[in-house]
Amino acid sequence: MINVEITKAQPEDSERLKQIAIAAKRYWGYSEQIILEWAKTPIITPEEICTDQVYLASFNLAIIGWYRLKTRLPAVILEDLWILPDYIGKGIGRKLFEHAIKQAKSSSGQYLELEADPNAEPFYKRMGCQNIGESISEWGRAIPCMRYNLYEQD
Repeated sequence: MINVEITKAQPEDSERLKQIAIAAKRYWGYSEQIILEWAKTPIITPEEICTDQVYLASFNLAIIGWYRLKTRLPAVILEDLWILPDYIGKGIGRKLFEHAIKQAKSSSGQYLELEADPNAEPFYKRMGCQNIGESISEWGRAIPCMRYNLYEQD
């Protein structure tokens, strides 16, 4: 497992975080048209880094992944969790998810909710999330809605 440092993101990190998200989305084999349409959206802005809880994972001083939480008590929403493709499967996602759980608990949340990319659903199930339904993406694709109960896993 790679030893990463997890720190709070800064507004000036927004463009790098967006690049990581786009690279991670490409990893799952989405069409280039979908990637280009999605890349036109802000994905993460400097303002959101200031208002949301955004943390990044660094290895050898390079940002390799990140996540974003939004507090909507009693839920805390895991809005994003992205890792550069070269680091997928090396334990970075687990470290970021575990860090997000600690942050969600410190926000007084009762549970963590997320809409999982269908390709990431098995990862979130391994982390202890349960399916609670689904939503439909802007591309007409079913997206699993998942929940992690913050105090039942202790």
